[in-house]
Amino acid sequence: MQEIKPGIFIEDSYPGPTIGAVLLPEGMIFIDAPLRIEDGHRWKTTLLNRSQGTIHKIVVCLDDHPDRTIGARSLDCPIVTHREAAKSLKEPASMFRGQENGASWEHYPDSSGLQWMIPDITFTNKIQFHWSDEPVLVEHHPGPRPGSSWVILPSQKVLFIGDAVMVEGPPILDYAHLPTWIDTLDVLLRVKYKDYTIISGRGGPVNLDQVRELKKTFRKIFRRIEKLASRRTPVEDVADLADKYLDEFSIEKRDRDFFLQRMQQGLSKYYLRNYFPNVDDNI
Repeated sequence: MQEIKPGIFIEDSYPGPTIGAVLLPEGMIFIDAPLRIEDGHRWKTTLLNRSQGTIHKIVVCLDDHPDRTIGARSLDCPIVTHREAAKSLKEPASMFRGQENGASWEHYPDSSGLQWMIPDITFTNKIQFHWSDEPVLVEHHPGPRPGSSWVILPSQKVLFIGDAVMVEGPPILDYAHLPTWIDTLDVLLRVKYKDYTIISGRGGPVNLDQVRELKKTFRKIFRRIEKLASRRTPVEDVADLADKYLDEFSIEKRDRDFFLQRMQQGLSKYYLRNYFPNVDDNI
């Protein structure tokens, strides 16, 4: 566990996303949850020992991805998500089906029978927590997924951005919308966030140069997909783009096959969902 600012912690040693926590005079805010239930209990206990008896607790899930929602109930407190994330989590088919190749939860067979959590609190554009002199903001910033959000601490100049930028490996494109995601990166590049500590939900701290590079890569991928869609190119050819663009992301050689699978799956899903939602995989 690393304390990046007084009372603001991140942890990346557990399987799943990089998680965070904010200890405030009147409560504790968990940001995402460890993937495994036992890690969630350990994380909660560690923070309670730091909090000197905090009673009020809440967990903010920055989107509906299984990696960050499977273990949310282990924190035993109300769960907050954006309305679009909640909508996905409430669908009857929200039992794990093995359809998101390249996600962390797939490495853990004991998660295969678990059901996604149902949020207790939802919001549309923004929600604030007034558990100290300065509010903690949770804002909707879609692109990676329709219900993606950020946690913003203006007084401490800290920003938790979920999957908006990934330090480790390529982005998960399955439910993404690249033009919206590029717009979200433009928001991140605004002057107001110049001096912020920016925490990715997959890899920890990121800098603005990494944001700019991701934006360039997304523009290239989007232009290429637009051309392929205009020709009604078969989805298999779109998946082949993964080999072309994978090396633009930071990956270890040992993880190449895993991340290649993630990108192939993501590009295929992205292509069909955004361009040909009413046809089968054989275009």
